[in-house]
Amino acid sequence: MSVPAPSGRGPERGERLRTALPIVLLVAGIVVAALVAGPPGQSGPPLDPASTAADGTRALVDSLRGLGAEVELDSSLPGAQADVALLLTDNLDDDRREELRAWVRDGGVLVTGDSFSPLTPEVAGPAVTGFVSTGLERGDCALAALDDVDEVEPGQSSVAYEAPTGSTGCFGVDGGTWLVAVEEGAGTIVALGGPEVLVNDRLAAADHPQLAAALLAPRAGTRVAFLRPPRPGEGEATLSDLLPDRVRFALLQLAVAFVVLAWWRARRLGRVVAEPQPVELPGSELVTAVGNLLQHTGARGRAAGVLRDDVRRTLAERLGLPQTTPPEQVAAAVAARTGTDRDETLALLTSTEPVDDAALVRLAQAAERLRLTALRHTAEHAPQTDARGHP
Repeated sequence: MSVPAPSGRGPERGERLRTALPIVLLVAGIVVAALVAGPPGQSGPPLDPASTAADGTRALVDSLRGLGAEVELDSSLPGAQADVALLLTDNLDDDRREELRAWVRDGGVLVTGDSFSPLTPEVAGPAVTGFVSTGLERGDCALAALDDVDEVEPGQSSVAYEAPTGSTGCFGVDGGTWLVAVEEGAGTIVALGGPEVLVNDRLAAADHPQLAAALLAPRAGTRVAFLRPPRPGEGEATLSDLLPDRVRFALLQLAVAFVVLAWWRARRLGRVVAEPQPVELPGSELVTAVGNLLQHTGARGRAAGVLRDDVRRTLAERLGLPQTTPPEQVAAAVAARTGTDRDETLALLTSTEPVDDAALVRLAQAAERLRLTALRHTAEHAPQTDARGHP
């Protein structure tokens, strides 16, 4: 029984498998890394209401909605329907800040945690001294909404305010209070010494949940406007608006200095100065200099090569051949046209390095005789033409 010959598909299949193996391993590595890392987290800037990071405020938004509040995330000013506005980062300009004050005077409640905002009272000092954050007791607080809030634990960057006349302060520290409520028309501005009590990893500490509920969602159906900073690309400020005045002044100085420098370097006083020209070396002197250099170094082989290449190009040009024609074809063409011996011509064009200067001179003489013979033959067999170039 005969065995059929292999079809050759086995080696081809093995080659394809070896080629695809690195790609399969790479894809498998990416899948394993994705499974280990898990789904992408929803992180963002600090105090971002959509961020689940430790410094985000997503837990606050979910808690307020769980209490029945209607939370609207917006980077603009609160509308007339909003009851409470939360401003954790004050990046408003003066005009929009005045509009926010007008909204408060119409009966709104503004809760802000930005101690640098002009909407907050004067800062009396830090709310936490030392490296360990300690709790602050509510103390003598006249705000009935905070009856269930006994203690807060502000962060290391929190401050204490100087309570203005007619305001209400709670959670007192040396020289001030961490929370100040200031009446503004028919509304109220509640200034917190810092926003740390409302971030994700601190919201469940102490009485922070009660504080958030009392200030932001005192009853079901409260409409809360979360005024978050605009995301990158959403703001209305241009690059020039973000540049400080001192930077603009520095750029103006650089522009003036550049113009002055360009004017100073471009203007030339006095007569035109003649620039030195390169020395022109006649061709004959160049040939003599190269020859002397070759003779001084004893480079007879290089000199012989120059002679052979020159006569080969000349013969090829006279016989209508390309200058790159090999010596064998040039020798055959010269022998066919002039009747000279092909082997002698080929030896002249391809002979070895001369043994001495006399041999180099004989090579030069033979090359010149061959050149003259070719020139004389082409001149004798050139077609005769009249004065107008007609045959």
